[in-house]
Amino acid sequence: MKTITLGRNGDQSFSITGASVSGKHASVTINDNGKWVLRDLGSTNGTFVRDDDTGNLIAVGQDGVIINEGSFIVLAADNSTGCCFYGRQLLNPSDYFEEHRYMKQKKAEFDRMEETVSLKAMLIRKGIFYSMLIFTLVTFIPGVEEWCNNTLGANLFMLYRGLSLLTMGASTFYDAQGKKARIKKLRKKFNQCPNPECDHRLSADNIDNMKCPRCQK
Repeated sequence: MKTITLGRNGDQSFSITGASVSGKHASVTINDNGKWVLRDLGSTNGTFVRDDDTGNLIAVGQDGVIINEGSFIVLAADNSTGCCFYGRQLLNPSDYFEEHRYMKQKKAEFDRMEETVSLKAMLIRKGIFYSMLIFTLVTFIPGVEEWCNNTLGANLFMLYRGLSLLTMGASTFYDAQGKKARIKKLRKKFNQCPNPECDHRLSADNIDNMKCPRCQK
């Protein structure tokens, strides 16, 4: 079993200098079966781990939570006064291959979500356009008014008008722009690969080059 103390006075493989981070802020225990447990050590500003589904930060108590190498850990705050890193950086502080792969995977996932929203919005717009077009053209057909006077014709015509209104209603209630804005906000929560050496947010190019432009590590 191995226990790594995290903090400004911790024994992690990289230095932590964030002013909001306690001297001995948290710990990660890796048992012989490969199980990782993250615990807060009574820090002043808290320890957090990112939820893989929502991207929200979840507070970690002294009882601890189970994490893994891919867990995104935040000490104190997700800014320059705190420190954040992926769990695997405790073992391989200069290897960002898995982080890059994860970032590409999440980008593809959010791209698909945005494409789905755009496709649904397009289908609704086309539905409205063709419904109104057909409705308009039908009214110019000779004999339509007389045909609509019989029960069958009137029922079919009313059904068609109802479907047209339903399609228009779907456009009103399907907020494509709002959905895209929420996806964009969620994307930002996952589009991070911090270098724990200097807390610089690494870009895809930085990871490809295996070098941080700020500290050159």
